[in-house]
Formats: sequence, structure tokens, C-alpha cells
Amino acid sequence: MRIRIESFFLLVGLLASQIPAELRAQDFTIEEMSDEETAATKPFSISRVSPFNGGLRLFLSTGNPDAIAELLTSGALQAQLSDHNPETETAISLSLGKAVWCGDAVDPVYVAFRDPLPSCDGNPPTRIDYFFEVAASLGPGRDLTIGQDPDFLWLIEER
Repeated sequence: MRIRIESFFLLVGLLASQIPAELRAQDFTIEEMSDEETAATKPFSISRVSPFNGGLRLFLSTGNPDAIAELLTSGALQAQLSDHNPETETAISLSLGKAVWCGDAVDPVYVAFRDPLPSCDGNPPTRIDYFFEVAASLGPGRDLTIGQDPDFLWLIEER
């Protein structure tokens, strides 16, 4: 595990100077970085961040949520929480979920990715969004990094 964490931060250093794209979502800044020489297609973008009691939901823009589930299952996506002090990074787990809206509901029903959709009174959902859920909070001096070695890196910070 130690080698994997060191490799992860080597990736952070290497990608930090590569093609960054910054997005501002609510009170968060999201930087998406990719190796400029990669032929791989970015599997997702993080479109918004929604705090909840006990963590964060990172909503994704993707055309292939099954591919993201496979990246998680295979261990190709890794996340770490950092407070910017040397060797204080903490590996953190990501879980993939679905936010499902039924009819005119204001709030979605949150379910795990592999769980069946809610019944919606026999009607199809009006909208489904995919998200990562992490049991972490951010704040001054803390950030969350998600890496897909060696091609992509996502950095989430609270402003």
C-alpha cells in the first residue's frame, strides 16, 4: 500500500504541470488534469459537489457509468485526503451511487450504483445522476484527490 501511495503522489507531481482544467462548483474548486500524451479518454468529469451530513457527493458527467464502476472495482481509481503536510495523506474509499428523481420530486432518492431503481409509482425516473460518495469533509488546508494512474487526476478543494 505504501508503494501505491507514493506512486499516487508521484502521479500528482507529474500531472500537476500537465493540461489542467478548472471548474468552480458551489463552494468548491475542481481541477481536472490529464497527461498531455495520453490517448485515453477521460472517463468522467466532476460537475458539482454536494456536502451532506458525514461526507460529500461528487456528481459526475459521464456517458458510461458502468466503466466507472469497473475502474472502482479494479482499483484503478484511488482517492486520498490531504492537509498539505508531508506524509499525512489518508487513503479514502469512493463508492458509486445514483441520485434518482421520480416525477416532480424536489429531492432525489440516493441508492448504490448496483441497487435497483426505486419504483417511482410504476413510472420511469425523470432523471438519474451518478456520483461518488466519500466519507470526508474539506475545509481550509484540506483537499481530496482522485487519481487514475497514470493518465488523469482530479483535485477537489473547498474555497
